[in-house]
Amino acid sequence: MSDLTTDNAGHTARRPFPAFLASLAVLTPFPTQISGAQFLSQRQHALLADAPRCGKTGTAILAADYNLDDSILIVTTASGRPVWKRAFTQWSSFKRDRLRIVGWPELSNATTRAELLRRPWDRLILDEAHAAKNFDAKRTQAAYGVLDDGGARLLTSTALFAKAKGTWCLTGTPLPHDPADIYPMMRALCPERLRADPARDWPDVTKFEDFRNRYCKWRPKKLSNWKTIIVIMGGKNEAELAERLDGFFLRRTQQDVGIRAPIYETMPLAVSPRMLRDVEGDLVATEILDAAKAGDTRSLDMHLGPIRRITGEIKARAVIDAVKEEFDGGLDKIVLAYWHKDVGAILREGLSTYGVVGIDGSTSPDKREHATASFSKPDGARVFLAQIEAAGEAIDLSASAVLYFVETVFSPKSMQQMSLRITNHTQARQALVRVCVLEGSIDEALQEILLRLWASIREVLST
Repeated sequence: MSDLTTDNAGHTARRPFPAFLASLAVLTPFPTQISGAQFLSQRQHALLADAPRCGKTGTAILAADYNLDDSILIVTTASGRPVWKRAFTQWSSFKRDRLRIVGWPELSNATTRAELLRRPWDRLILDEAHAAKNFDAKRTQAAYGVLDDGGARLLTSTALFAKAKGTWCLTGTPLPHDPADIYPMMRALCPERLRADPARDWPDVTKFEDFRNRYCKWRPKKLSNWKTIIVIMGGKNEAELAERLDGFFLRRTQQDVGIRAPIYETMPLAVSPRMLRDVEGDLVATEILDAAKAGDTRSLDMHLGPIRRITGEIKARAVIDAVKEEFDGGLDKIVLAYWHKDVGAILREGLSTYGVVGIDGSTSPDKREHATASFSKPDGARVFLAQIEAAGEAIDLSASAVLYFVETVFSPKSMQQMSLRITNHTQARQALVRVCVLEGSIDEALQEILLRLWASIREVLST
């Protein structure tokens, strides 16, 4: 395949994008994939932040083909590796000299990183780029470099992006927890957008501390006489941050590509007041709610850790009865999201007669594919058990249009990623996501706080 043309003066140039599309002998892209590929192809560095299920993988491959990127390094999750291998056979007819797909954990291996740094790359694609959201992490340093003097300088001698002609970041959740998550990407790939702009009254936020102070609500938390940490409680100046990202950042929602958004609702589970007292005991609700509002997961674990599993087990038994009623009423398939292995075991045993498959943190890539394939068959398993985090990325569960969160995690990103696994372009039914809570318990209040934390992130993404 060649996209090079020669004009009368002998100058070589790429064909116009429509001509390139007409030559494709692969899948037919959606209009948003075409515009997304044009966006990427015109930029050395860019962030494609389309919502999950919007076709980011195919979009990036189209753009790379159009640019004639001959050597490509893709960094993705363990579950994403087979997805990318399959996608290149579906989307690309370009015979490349080098195509390498590695997992994010491999970047922490010094030998692997040294090998990748020995050769230049036409294109570096950082899939699920939110994995590199903290400069203290080895994977972030491998991708973007090492901060010096609080961010005034970025040392890039061992950074993968510095060995590539261009870097594209792909993620449906660029701010998984708060605005600070996007700082490493901006510092490496578009540092000019962190500089002062007097015309817009923007201060210089090149250093991380200045960025955090400008765009995050935070407070110090004293852990001991010798250690104090910063707890980020949310975002501020979101519209300004969105303006700084303009031109580097492209995001489309599921609605933009014709996917109907799920309906979200809570599902109260009634248990006896005595059982609630036995479970919650002497919990100090005010301390727990304060920790939740501050996003202080350490305090939450300290207060709730011992009872989260017990609460999950109680909800699991109530959910089993609810699912059986749903199946008796005509429901075909359902996805149940959980956290604790004991909760998953209860669900599996209680619903075993309906056929149960699933994914947890120990599931191999081959078994992941087998589980999803079984669930996708009309006569296959009717129940899919999805351990949150393990099953939240690079997986299609749209054989069902119903998802129950039997348990939740205090992470807006994880909840959002998981909820969108049951949506796609061809689904006739509107997806339904139900969050199970113990009626009259602290579960209800915690869920309200979780939803409010997500609101700040949505504001940046939608501005």
